[in-house]
Amino acid sequence: MIGFDLEHISRIKNADKLLEKIATASEIAYIEKFKNKLEKVASLWAVKEATFKALDISAGEISYKEIELHHKESGKPFLKLSGKAEVILKKKGGKEVEISLSHSLDLVGAVAIVVF
Repeated sequence: MIGFDLEHISRIKNADKLLEKIATASEIAYIEKFKNKLEKVASLWAVKEATFKALDISAGEISYKEIELHHKESGKPFLKLSGKAEVILKKKGGKEVEISLSHSLDLVGAVAIVVF
């Protein structure tokens, strides 16, 4: 199962309010390290939306905070699912959700793939 989302960075008008809705404390701490905060917020939004699509669920079924974005030392992003998100993944027979992010000018894109 695959999910994809594409976001315009310029559409992020109130980053702090959006982060309050979708981000965990560790995600916010990570984003605060960067000058290009809006790009990071748009990326976070895109990866969570792509994950909803890959899991074939709507945003109302789970909390955005049950999908947590992390980064390896190399910078490679990965997800940790918790709560209902993790239960849904396991019910569908998935082991994990692999992700890829890309940025270009005013766009960020995210792909999420459920690994069986």
